[in-house]
Amino acid sequence: MTFHRMLLLFARIFSRYGPVFFLSRFRVKFRSPKHGINNASPYEPIGRGGTLETIGQNYRPSKRNHDYLRHYETHLGQIRTTVRNVLEIGVQTDSSLLMWEEFFPNATIWGIDIDPECAEFSGGRRQVRIGNQSDEDFLRAVAAEVLDHGGVDVVIDDGSHRVNHQLISFEVLFPLMNSHGIYVVEDTGGVVGDRSNLVMRSLVDLTSGIFSWPKNVEPKNWPYVTKLDSDSSWWDQNVTGIAVYRWLVFVMRGRNPEDNHYLSRRG
Repeated sequence: MTFHRMLLLFARIFSRYGPVFFLSRFRVKFRSPKHGINNASPYEPIGRGGTLETIGQNYRPSKRNHDYLRHYETHLGQIRTTVRNVLEIGVQTDSSLLMWEEFFPNATIWGIDIDPECAEFSGGRRQVRIGNQSDEDFLRAVAAEVLDHGGVDVVIDDGSHRVNHQLISFEVLFPLMNSHGIYVVEDTGGVVGDRSNLVMRSLVDLTSGIFSWPKNVEPKNWPYVTKLDSDSSWWDQNVTGIAVYRWLVFVMRGRNPEDNHYLSRRG
């Protein structure tokens, strides 16, 4: 293709779609700084030494070794007394179930595992169901059972760590959670062989929906954007936040943008 033809094609695309077409595909690659503060801090990372880490020292679940507990404290600490049901995929031992049972004093902890022997870890406020996390009917049946006890507030995927299983479980369970639940995927990325970061990238792609902006609305009118366009997806309307840490992803459910109570509710 000649330069003239390329220029003509560019002009036609620009005239049809405008700058939004190009900006939506544009990415900035940040330069490495010539100067930065790289000295070791005398302080521990934020969140370390919290309630969950203290409890974790007693039960020593594997997630403690990955330094996940301080991130759980950040996202779950303020709601620990109001959470009613926690669903953890992957049991193996009772370490994690016991830790969550103590951390969430008013919640039932539901565990899922394919090993029938894990059923023996039921007791107290702990319930274990045997099945495969890639079985959609099984997941829906467990979610329906939990719904009878108040619904799923927190899901923690610490199961097979297989990419397809993580994606299937999220797609099925996230819509079945309570309207302001938190879904967590542990052990994703290179640590489990997902070198392309497919799971993380698939979840992070949902951020575009969080930033959805109705058509033909001026930025200055943001206080009056109380609903997304009618053609926005369910995910656009119900995913309100995503937090990514090393090998760990949190996805927050909510009402986008209605959760902002400071928006103007004019007719």
